[in-house]
Amino acid sequence: MGRRIAWIVSLATLLGLLAVGPAALAAGGDHTQSFTEHQHGTIVQKEISPCTGNKVLVTETINSVEHVTYFVGEDEVWFTFTTEGSASFTEGGVDYSGHFTVWGNFNLNERNSNSTFTFNIFLNGSDGSRISAHEVAHITYNGNGDITVEFDTLRLDGC
Repeated sequence: MGRRIAWIVSLATLLGLLAVGPAALAAGGDHTQSFTEHQHGTIVQKEISPCTGNKVLVTETINSVEHVTYFVGEDEVWFTFTTEGSASFTEGGVDYSGHFTVWGNFNLNERNSNSTFTFNIFLNGSDGSRISAHEVAHITYNGNGDITVEFDTLRLDGC
């Protein structure tokens, strides 16, 4: 569920950046440009249950903030987003509901670039059960575009 949320938010953010890019270029000159975007909504989609692997219908209510800063005329950009919200689904007669947070960033300059992603979710079941997950992923590139650091760790508890 977390990776799908992150990809949805990242895609929405990239589309938003494409929309504001022409305005920044029209401003002219070599200066810093910063943009912040807020998004709110509800998503209902089929996901995979973290405990059984069965498909379940998940309802997510999200609040998201994306921010980008870049330097016109230079190869330097900083982007970050935070998405938080509630998630719920039913499986095997148990209703699960709780809270999640997704955070990510991307930094690029002429010497290196990196990106980090975190995902946390805490769900309570109507039968007293609990599900929690924590994920951290990171990748770093040097100035030649070679990967120098890469990892993706996931911890899932309660299943």
